[in-house]
Amino acid sequence: MDSSGVDAGLLRSRYRLTKQRAAVLLALDDGAHLTAEALLERVRTQMPGVSLGTIYRTVDILRELGLVQMFTHAGMAARYEASLSKHHHLVCAVCRDITNVSIPSLSGVVAGIASQYHYDDIDASLTVMGRCSACAAAARPAAPASLATVRGDFEREGTAVRSD
Repeated sequence: MDSSGVDAGLLRSRYRLTKQRAAVLLALDDGAHLTAEALLERVRTQMPGVSLGTIYRTVDILRELGLVQMFTHAGMAARYEASLSKHHHLVCAVCRDITNVSIPSLSGVVAGIASQYHYDDIDASLTVMGRCSACAAAARPAAPASLATVRGDFEREGTAVRSD
């Protein structure tokens, strides 16, 4: 996270950059989408005495300032991230990994819908569900062994293999 952006955001508000706020922003600096509990674990490496209540209050303030975003979807626990740019999410239905995706062309579709129904001050978010490559690979059955491999295994064991 760009610290000048954080400082500027906090300076324009009634808030100052406390140790807790700095620790939460630092914990989110790698682009992860963390639950409050996971965020607490990361922050406790720097500040062992911090409570879950402090985490919730801090992310609420940082969300109010536009420095942290919250993502929720389909019964998943809320996740927090420090990505400030407009983006959408790709979510693995198996491991719940979340990937940020940019879809510039979506804004035109959203604007068209809003215009058709006479809406203004619009916002939209898209969540695409699927299986990540790791979960998809884990779900694939193992490739069957070739007949030559099976024949070789039997011959090494001393079992005669009949050829038709």
